[in-house]
Amino acid sequence: MLSFRQARVFALQLLYAMDITGEQPGYCLRGVLDSNPIEEKQQAFGMKLVDGVLAKKAEFHKIFLEIIPEWSPERLSMIDRIIIEIAMAEMLFADTPIKVILSEAVQIANKFSDLESPPFVNGVLQGYAKKIGVL
Repeated sequence: MLSFRQARVFALQLLYAMDITGEQPGYCLRGVLDSNPIEEKQQAFGMKLVDGVLAKKAEFHKIFLEIIPEWSPERLSMIDRIIIEIAMAEMLFADTPIKVILSEAVQIANKFSDLESPPFVNGVLQGYAKKIGVL
């Protein structure tokens, strides 16, 4: 069975590269794929997540302020913010079960962020899932 965690990590890496460089996806794509090659289906799913984040970024930032009013999106670590945005996009644009989305986001935060991030990411995403009626 094809794992889509690599697709989520690919989306994280691409969005991170875009944030760091200020460039568009096409500019950053080759570097991300060169450092972490993935299968075509995984890349397609990852790009769907990236497109979803880019399409809803302003809306996600407003939601951050509703769910965690004491934390502006700018105050979040870049990695945590991107992990949360990817999971939010997946809730909106994919048929993935909510428990899988939450678990994947927490596992990715566990690997790529600090010790406080997994429960924080989980809490924000549970708040979002309740807000949009999927939890």
